[in-house]
Amino acid sequence: MNNCHKISFILFLSSICNALNLTLTDYHDPAANHILDAEIVDNTLIISAMVQGIEFYDVTVGSNLNHLAHFTLGGGVRANCVRANGNYAYFTSSNGLYVVNISNPANPQSLGNISNTSNLILENLDLEDNILAVCAHVDGVILFDISNPANPVQITTIEVNNAWAVALLDDYAYIASNDEILVVDVSDINLPTLLTTIPTGNAVKDVAIEYGFLYAALGSDGVDIYSLDDPINPQYLANYNTTTMAHRIAPMDNYKLAVADWDDVEVLEWDGSNLVLVGHKNTGNRTMAIAVKDNFIYSAEWASVQTFEFGEIQGPDIDLSTWELNYPFVDNGSSYTLSLEVTNNGNSLLIVTDQYTSNPDFQIDNHLQNLSPGEAQWVNIIYTADGGNSSGGYNIFSSDTDEPQIICETNGNNINGINIGEPAPDFNLDYVANESGSFQLSDHLDEVVVLAFFSPQ
Repeated sequence: MNNCHKISFILFLSSICNALNLTLTDYHDPAANHILDAEIVDNTLIISAMVQGIEFYDVTVGSNLNHLAHFTLGGGVRANCVRANGNYAYFTSSNGLYVVNISNPANPQSLGNISNTSNLILENLDLEDNILAVCAHVDGVILFDISNPANPVQITTIEVNNAWAVALLDDYAYIASNDEILVVDVSDINLPTLLTTIPTGNAVKDVAIEYGFLYAALGSDGVDIYSLDDPINPQYLANYNTTTMAHRIAPMDNYKLAVADWDDVEVLEWDGSNLVLVGHKNTGNRTMAIAVKDNFIYSAEWASVQTFEFGEIQGPDIDLSTWELNYPFVDNGSSYTLSLEVTNNGNSLLIVTDQYTSNPDFQIDNHLQNLSPGEAQWVNIIYTADGGNSSGGYNIFSSDTDEPQIICETNGNNINGINIGEPAPDFNLDYVANESGSFQLSDHLDEVVVLAFFSPQ
């Protein structure tokens, strides 16, 4: 008899007052990948990527991604973050700060990199009036005079421990440095002065300002909001703990904030007392950055770009709790069950027209039923090991107009080794950036540890 390991779930129906979904209006699979940032200037969307360069889109019609140009900085230079104003865009990169003429976004022209920046590890940046502020991690925040926007002139450096992000407003720079936000007076660009230090309790990934509020993306701790009634002393108001990891944010109209939350896009709203979730979409991809124009949100993902329109959804709208089911090691002939939750976040009945698994090693235990608005159902998918590893997909066809077909990947494993759900082997590795010494895994029991592997070339 097969040894069947099974996790049991019961049908779960939930009701939500308002549709939390976002309507997908466009999708593009660009040449660039390892996307890291997004910026909108006028009606141009700029997507900055570490591999294969930079993409330009015309978003005059907010719902449409009209691709204009694929562009690189040349010489194998890897782009990182971008900010733009008027006819010029500024990119941090693996070879310093670059200036690009975007007066014709269908034919951008690189003006080269700024001297004395190629040896720095550069991150996020911001600009206002004639000041450009560039984060350089342990080398602080470098301030440039961009009175001549084609030729930034380095003025001074604000010394901080580890500058990740910066936002400029009037005479002040709000700098994310490790688990602190620093308020710096930059009214005299030649003599910046530290005014206030705000501890956040977690590493700050991004900062943004709109309508007198300062927002801070705190990774696994979600998003904080501060009042800037007194810009020298921001007052903490509230936190919203997002689903996964908030690391890029973009303010919207009407006190709303779009959040790039790794595996989803979330829209938060300040209601006068709290940050509340008013929009959500599990994108199925790794959302790295985000940009906003009116009610349209541009999700810059690891290897794709999607456009979502924020607003109440009249029809049905399907959402998955996960886009991948990754099974642990299973002996040949044995079975294991994993589940995903399917939700109708729309305002009318979701009719399921077909569903199937593309690989017979995966079988649906309880088929998805039609879902009323606000209802959700757990669907169990049984993996039975048969020979080698298996992969496939759970395909759902429904009456959702913007996503009539949706697929959850299924990946089965029956090769003995270190697999999902098994204890990780202990290891020791030397730090190569931002720290010194070495990292011992066993020193971090009961903590979440994420390993990211990147090629140096």
